Amino acid sequence: MRRPARPPEQSVLGAGLWPRILVMGVVVTVGTLAVGVWAQQAGRPWQSLVFLVLGATQLGVALGSRSRPRSLAKPFLLVAVAAALALQVAGIVLPPLRSLLGTEPLAWPDLALGLASVCWGYLAMRGQSRIFRAAPVDRRGGLPPR
Repeated sequence: MRRPARPPEQSVLGAGLWPRILVMGVVVTVGTLAVGVWAQQAGRPWQSLVFLVLGATQLGVALGSRSRPRSLAKPFLLVAVAAALALQVAGIVLPPLRSLLGTEPLAWPDLALGLASVCWGYLAMRGQSRIFRAAPVDRRGGLPPR
């Protein structure tokens, strides 16, 4: 909030935002596909596990993207993430939703693995935010010349 606004002609993905998005997309994709391949090779319901891991990892990324991650000053994101995670688990646990979504029930270890991917997404987002520190902005709101 202390930085000046970006100029209107600057791209939304300017100031180094696109590499951060690309890195997080790769992290979510690789993590989800790795769990999916492992689950398929192990004979587990891989589609349901991929459904849970993909959603939970993205929710972890959302939690990790907060500027003050440990603050409880504005709890609405926490409430939204908890509700979304509960609905996603309901899509795997409740028979009417399972038939609607085409998911299969997961064993408790698989469910725990899927829910633990929230931590994976959170840690990945916090780690990349340390790597890609915001570049300094000049008074006009653009990036300084190199």
